[in-house]
Amino acid sequence: MKSKAFGWTVCWLAFLLLAGSVGAPAQNPTQFSGVMDAYTPQTGSTGPYEIHGPWSLQLSAPPVTGSFTAALDMELSDGWVLTENHGDFDPAARGAHTHHVTLVGAYVTPTLNGFQISGMATITINGNPAPVSPSPLVITVSGGSDVPLSNITLTFGSPGSKHFGTEPLPGVVQIAK
Repeated sequence: MKSKAFGWTVCWLAFLLLAGSVGAPAQNPTQFSGVMDAYTPQTGSTGPYEIHGPWSLQLSAPPVTGSFTAALDMELSDGWVLTENHGDFDPAARGAHTHHVTLVGAYVTPTLNGFQISGMATITINGNPAPVSPSPLVITVSGGSDVPLSNITLTFGSPGSKHFGTEPLPGVVQIAK
């Protein structure tokens, strides 16, 4: 038990050092929000899907954990319309639907230029349980020297990767406070 407490203390201190490198203590963010704007890969005759929607992430400590929510809408892209739907832009053919993705109490791991949280995410489709729920999800928040903690990616494991793809889906951090 003592080794677990020591491990969490080390993780928390590493996170504080990482956050401390971002700016003054008053600027160390624990709440993040932004938008996802991404495309899934094309798989056979399905996709790519466009994915858009807001997300939020709350960090708490110790131990350092994160809770994530996203409200995403998806529809088949213009690329699909042109290659698979013979140029017919009828909205009814695009398979528009919504997803809520939730990850609660996932552990935070510091990375070189940000942090990751990972765990089993709950996913809905149009307000009902999705067939791909629960799914492993890795969330990476990173940035550069000019704008630290400016980007987010979502990477789904199976079965979620069957719908969202295996490639990281990019988004932007709009607010870090």
